[in-house]
This record gives sequence, C-alpha cells and structure tokens, in this order.
Amino acid sequence: MIKPRYAPALALTLALVCGAAHASASAGHFTFKDWEVACDNTRRCEAAGYQKEDAVEPVVLALARDAGATAPVSLKLSPYTDDDAKLGPLTVQVGQTTVRGLRADAELTPEQVARLLPLLLNADSAKVSAGKRSWTLSLAGLKAALLKLDDVQGRVGTPTALAMPGAKPASAVLPPLPAPQVKQLPAVATRKEDAKLLPLIVKTLKHGGCESPVDLVEGERQNELHRLSASQVLLVLECGRGAYQSSFELWTASDKAPYAPKPVKLPDANGRRDAYLMNPGFDNNQLTSFGKGRGIGDCNASATWAWTATGFQLIEASSGQLCRGIPGGYPLRDYTATVIHPAGR
Repeated sequence: MIKPRYAPALALTLALVCGAAHASASAGHFTFKDWEVACDNTRRCEAAGYQKEDAVEPVVLALARDAGATAPVSLKLSPYTDDDAKLGPLTVQVGQTTVRGLRADAELTPEQVARLLPLLLNADSAKVSAGKRSWTLSLAGLKAALLKLDDVQGRVGTPTALAMPGAKPASAVLPPLPAPQVKQLPAVATRKEDAKLLPLIVKTLKHGGCESPVDLVEGERQNELHRLSASQVLLVLECGRGAYQSSFELWTASDKAPYAPKPVKLPDANGRRDAYLMNPGFDNNQLTSFGKGRGIGDCNASATWAWTATGFQLIEASSGQLCRGIPGGYPLRDYTATVIHPAGR
C-alpha cells in the first residue's frame, strides 16, 4: 500500500475524481461487499464484481446500463491471467446450471445476458473456467449493487428493474440526462524562452508552490511549465513523492513579471474543487490525473479536464475502489462531458 504520508494526497484525489458516496439518486460511487457501482451525471450506471478479497485468481464481471426504459444491459466477463495465453471459450457454473460458450473480455449476447443474470442473482458465487483454469466470482453484494443501479435510474418496481421488478409502468423509468458541453480552447505552442520561466515563477511562490515545505531537492522535483495562451502559462509542481507516484499542485501565471501566479483548484464529479493531482499529464490543452491506491493500480482514480475560457473544466472521471489484484484495475465512469474542440480539428 502507499506510504502513510501519502494517504491524505490519494484520499484527496479519490474525492476529487469521484466524490464521496452520497444519498442522491442522480450520481455516486458505492461499494457493496465484493461489488461496486458508479452512476454518472447522465444516469448511466456501471457495476463490477470480483472474487473474494482473499482469493488468489482475479476475475471481474462488468455490467453497464444507460438510463431509459429501453436501455439494454451489457455484461462482460474478464478472468485475469498473468501470461499472454489467450483464453478459449469460458464456462460459468452457477449452482447446478452451466452456461457455456462465453468469450473472455467480450460483451455477452443479449441471449447470454438474459440467461446468466437471473442465475447470478440467486447464488453466492459462480465458477468460471477455461480449460484447466478456473476462477470463482463472488456474488456477495450483487443484489445491493443492482438495487442501487435501479434506484438511480428509477427502475425499482418496474419490469425493467434488475433487482426488484414489479408492475409499475416502464414510463416511470427516468430518462438519460444530457452530458454538459465543454468548449475547449485551441492549444498554443510552447516557446523556447518558456523553459527559463519555470524557476523564475517558482521562486516567487511560498514552499515552492506547495501547501507545505517540500522534502525534495529543488533540482529533483518533476516540475513542468506548459503554455495556455499567448500570455498565460500553467505550472505543474511536484509536492510529494511516494514509492510509485507523486502528488502535484497547479498554478497559472502570466509569462511577464511579476507573473501574478494563481493556484488552480479543479472541479470534481460533484462540483467540489481541490488542488491535488496525482501523476498528472498535459497535452493539447487537456490535463489528466491518475492516482493509484497501490502499486499495481488495481484500485485507482483518473480524470481529465479541458482548458476553456473559464479555466479547467472536468470532461471525464472514473475510478475503481475495490483493490482486487487486476493490474490497472477496472475503473467505472463517474462523470462525462462532450468536448467541443476548436474549429478546424
């Protein structure tokens, strides 16, 4: 796991990306035993279930469903292997029933979904096998996760509900919400003299631009400067370093003295703002962050912001909050927006 002094920065990143789970039926990220579910700002919901925490062989069953009465259910089964061997057809055994011919890492057909999902709702686990290999998918928390999904999408008590169907009309199901539109400004090329600006602006900032003193030698900090416009630059300043990731704080400044630097606080999926970023990147006027819960990144939070006339605006956020041994994790979408790029792109 991450070093103790790093835990607050990662906690801030998780809050920044997906926000804390809350009681609102419009969005949120929730965990239920071996399952988690995330519903974004359009009411699209995604869920993922894994093996039990102490199991050896990692496996994930991913479910996704858009809002709206006619939206289908998508299922994908992904057993993890630590080699490059391609898995053949998968077999899923639930109790005394066996479902054959599933493809790893591919969406199940509507017929396979209709057959498999009811079986999973009435069992504690499912055995997944491919040849001599096998995995055990835990179903602990599945009903609660699907009930949360149904609640957010207004499906509870309707024929479209996954966990608690009923006789209410399908017209009661909530429609999808439109994704916000974000107008990204055109990227500006970096100038040769920009490299000299970075140390000059950093010298004007208390603690080198960090909330507290930095325990890194100044020359070893992974500080960067990027141009935002003909007169404005972005500073990405390393403020802490752990075993496998670093935390950064951001500033915007003028490219002329006295520079007038201003701290950047980025909006999260729930509209709150904070200053920390983990392992950031900046390219073509888009800023990214990827925070790991531990070294292999099996639980993580990522986000992307676009530079606009009103500052950085969130355009994507996702996270995977259960650490279940799959390198890179299986992130679920917490937020989405439609990017309107500059003319000519």
